[in-house]
Amino acid sequence: MDAENKKHIQKLQGAIFLRCQQASDILVLSSLLQDALVSNADFHFDKKDNSFVFVANRFCWETPPIKSEKSENDVYYRVLSGVNIQNVISVKHKNMKQFQDNEGALFYNLLAIEYDNETNDISLVFSDMVGMKISITDLNIFIRDIAEPYPTKHIPNHFDG
Repeated sequence: MDAENKKHIQKLQGAIFLRCQQASDILVLSSLLQDALVSNADFHFDKKDNSFVFVANRFCWETPPIKSEKSENDVYYRVLSGVNIQNVISVKHKNMKQFQDNEGALFYNLLAIEYDNETNDISLVFSDMVGMKISITDLNIFIRDIAEPYPTKHIPNHFDG
């Protein structure tokens, strides 16, 4: 890591570590994970522990761009975050290819996380009509940044069609 990146990382806000236990918390979680890239190799449903975990390569929306000393472009960041959904009864997916050891991993763009408090279902909404429905008994989700942020030139753009 070069000196400019080290200096930028020191300017970044602290690592995210949040617990989501109320329906209103889902809005915060969804905004943090909007445009995260998630590999189909990084989803795991542990039936014994009733938990569903995944690693998301999330865009740091909470951090304003940092002016670069080396170029005219602003510097944006991504970070790996672990997500742990607890009290899981079942996991269903739509249009998602499950990871196979003999095939390469596929990446999905997470658009939103939704919660239906009447059915206790969490929906992970991905681009290209891909989705997951996670049925739970009680809302209890943890998100934690698990690596140092790194610079990216690719900024999510919701206006290109």
